[in-house]
Amino acid sequence: SCLRQRGPRLIMESGDPPATWHGPPLLLLLLLPPSHEGRAVRHTLPRQVQEQDRALSPRTQDRPALHLSNGPGQEPVTIMTFNLTKIIKTSSSFEFRTWDPEGVIFYGDTNPEDDWFVLGLRDGRPEIQLHNHWAQLTVGAGPRLDDGRWHQMEVKILGDSVMLGVDGEEVLHLRQVSGPLARKPQPIMRIALGGLLFPASKLRLLVTASQGQEPRPKLLVPTLDGCLHRDDWLDQQAQTSASVPTSLRSCAVESQPGIFFPPGTGAEFSLQDIPRPHEEPWAFSLDLRLQLAAGSGHLLALGSPENPSWLSLQLQDQKVVLSSVSGPGLDLPLVLGITLQLKLTVSRVVLSQGTKKEILALPPMGPGSLLNLWAQTQGCLFLGALPGEASSASFCLDGLWAQGQRLDTSGESWCPISSLGYPPASAPSSLGNFMPIPHHQTPWGSQCPSFLGYKDLPTSNPGNR
Repeated sequence: SCLRQRGPRLIMESGDPPATWHGPPLLLLLLLPPSHEGRAVRHTLPRQVQEQDRALSPRTQDRPALHLSNGPGQEPVTIMTFNLTKIIKTSSSFEFRTWDPEGVIFYGDTNPEDDWFVLGLRDGRPEIQLHNHWAQLTVGAGPRLDDGRWHQMEVKILGDSVMLGVDGEEVLHLRQVSGPLARKPQPIMRIALGGLLFPASKLRLLVTASQGQEPRPKLLVPTLDGCLHRDDWLDQQAQTSASVPTSLRSCAVESQPGIFFPPGTGAEFSLQDIPRPHEEPWAFSLDLRLQLAAGSGHLLALGSPENPSWLSLQLQDQKVVLSSVSGPGLDLPLVLGITLQLKLTVSRVVLSQGTKKEILALPPMGPGSLLNLWAQTQGCLFLGALPGEASSASFCLDGLWAQGQRLDTSGESWCPISSLGYPPASAPSSLGNFMPIPHHQTPWGSQCPSFLGYKDLPTSNPGNR
């Protein structure tokens, strides 16, 4: 087997005999070489081919955009079947939009054991996973697509080759990795959008290593928060069935980056894994910014599994209400897009937004004081609905900071599920590039509905906007 560079295209060929792939047992990762400007080199398809392949049927153009997420689950939103003996056109194309850097766009198979294909994103870039009689490999190539814009994608099977195109440019060409579709042992092909038709554990592993650390496997998280439209799958005359789409979200409005919390969803940070309070004098700050908010319920709380709302911030009638276990609270009118700030000391909490400010007095220090939340291992910062709460609040969080530092959402800072006593999730939801510990349901990904359009996100202390 060899990897050859021919002009500006990445070409992978399996040598003779083309029976099985004899590379690394878990992974073959092929990346496009950088150009002199540090960008991936791509090959532009001839204009005639672009125009021919972009021709879409009226039925394709009229269909509404499809959201690829089923909520916290990892099941596909729709499944199509095709009779390969009737296939004439062996390409599929669609337009795709997301802010999410990881997940499955579509899965296809004739046999889930030994003949399957996955197109997804990892770190924002397209990734193909392929397993059949000719090859078993994982290949990443092409530009980042997690920018919230519509991108045209195309997958072609020509003879023994698989080609991937993005925005009219061929970014990947794999040779001797497939056979003609019409000669497949199983004549029926399934295509599933937004999920898999086998357990995610069967996906091939990407082995990663941080500097100074041993390599460790990293599975692709299937759940993808994105939208797909103008799709044209293989040969419509060969399609034998299509399930009714089960997506629970709409792509009818524009989107922006952020974490969307529908009613009844929530997640938690461990206080042990976020920036610590200042010691002398004791002080702690939280900043959050909302772009959408409706209903009533918790936005944020500090507490423990036994007492999750020692200090809480709730949404009520477009106001934010700050309260503690010690007594009555106070409120401020909520202004979307401007940072809410909580500044905690031993004796009080200052809630401010823009020029408005309110001060909540705290009880004297004792066994149940705020400081003790950091002294115990189960202290948590709760976001969204609390366990057991019937909340109608929904909101889009596009920024969260502790002690002026944007919280690391890599997944390692969430409260351990064993300490919270929640039932384990069979399929945790991917929120951008991190996975929260779910209770009830989890928030749905890195894409928030918005009528406001895109707003740049700061990378440090947010200040006021």
